[in-house]
Amino acid sequence: VRSLRNQARRSNHETTHHILFGATAACILVGLAVTGVCRARIITVDDDGPADFDNIQAAIDDANDGDTVLVADGMYFGQWPDGISFRGKAIVVRSENGPETCTINCMHFWRGFIFDSGEDANSVLDGFTIKNGGAGIGGGIYCSSSSPTIINCVIRDNRAKKTLDCDPIDGICIYTGGQGGGIASILSSPLIVNCIISDNIADSEGGGMTCYTRGDPSLSPILRNCIVSDNDAADYGDGIYHCIGEISNCTVVNNLGHGLRYCGSQITNCIVWGNGDDLSRYTYARYSCIEDGDVGEGNIRDDPCFVDANSGDYHLKSQAGRWDPNSGVWVMDDVTSPCIDAGDPMTPIGQEPFPNGGIVNMGAYGGTPEASKSYFDKLPCETIVAGDVNGDCIVDFRDLSILLLHWLEEGRQGIGVSGD
Repeated sequence: VRSLRNQARRSNHETTHHILFGATAACILVGLAVTGVCRARIITVDDDGPADFDNIQAAIDDANDGDTVLVADGMYFGQWPDGISFRGKAIVVRSENGPETCTINCMHFWRGFIFDSGEDANSVLDGFTIKNGGAGIGGGIYCSSSSPTIINCVIRDNRAKKTLDCDPIDGICIYTGGQGGGIASILSSPLIVNCIISDNIADSEGGGMTCYTRGDPSLSPILRNCIVSDNDAADYGDGIYHCIGEISNCTVVNNLGHGLRYCGSQITNCIVWGNGDDLSRYTYARYSCIEDGDVGEGNIRDDPCFVDANSGDYHLKSQAGRWDPNSGVWVMDDVTSPCIDAGDPMTPIGQEPFPNGGIVNMGAYGGTPEASKSYFDKLPCETIVAGDVNGDCIVDFRDLSILLLHWLEEGRQGIGVSGD
């Protein structure tokens, strides 16, 4: 009997051991399988070298949510007939070295990118020049019921074209299209950060950008740290038209007619200068530099002292130092822009270098590592003093007031600004 009991115990032990071992092995195999399925990939694209694909659309088609499509330097030609599509995927499409060396040339026949499959903020377009686009709506980029993230891009020399549509039965013809030379946003709220939108044309409305929102700001783009310049529209809104969402720390300059038209009241820390009409029709700004002198809390109308507007350098001059992107060094000027430390005191200074006055600068470089430095009628401190919040080399009530103004405030995580 004792022998049978011992055999039974051994048998039960072995059976339990085999079950546990089998379960463990199964879990490991399942884990490996799941890991293999879920692991994000980097898919490479190069038009004239070794890579996974030689065109961007093929790489996107192969991608799964969470993947990154990494595009080598070169000239790419987009996708006929509507532009390169993310197909609703939560992926990052990024150039390897930024917009200076990676271009989507649309050959005037189609647009650069189209987002019309419900893309959200996890669909990220990063670091391309999009030029020579041509489409009825959205010459460079078109968003419809989609809200992607667009960062570090240059959208230039695109056109929204009018076309003549004729009814084959009654013979009546009408012109359609011509909206959004650079970008068209239809019931969408893309986040657009650190982009240049310039030299675009709309045959009707919105040379730089146009929006259709049904009057809902949540269905309008968010623009931060962008330059909108030298755009033209045949009818209305040469710079930005009907975009009523947040527009902050942007420089809107030298657009042929209107700078911003029908753009609501969420405009802060901007410089709007050299346009035919800076703020037009139900457009209001706060803590901004407006050449036309439009009234608003904290607004100024003094010359912003751009470094060289004719060549597109909209950094602000400063006797304490401003960033020179050509030489890659800080340069001291003989004047200081009134737009330095003139933004909304409640806006975080972000990544502005010290000394920064404790208040964000106006314009596209405010809150970024390329923000011009604060000048206090003397050279910057050689040694940073603990408690000197504004950087004037003295710890006094001004530092205390800035500290109290932001007491217990939680900062907003930045995205895609220069220097990241």
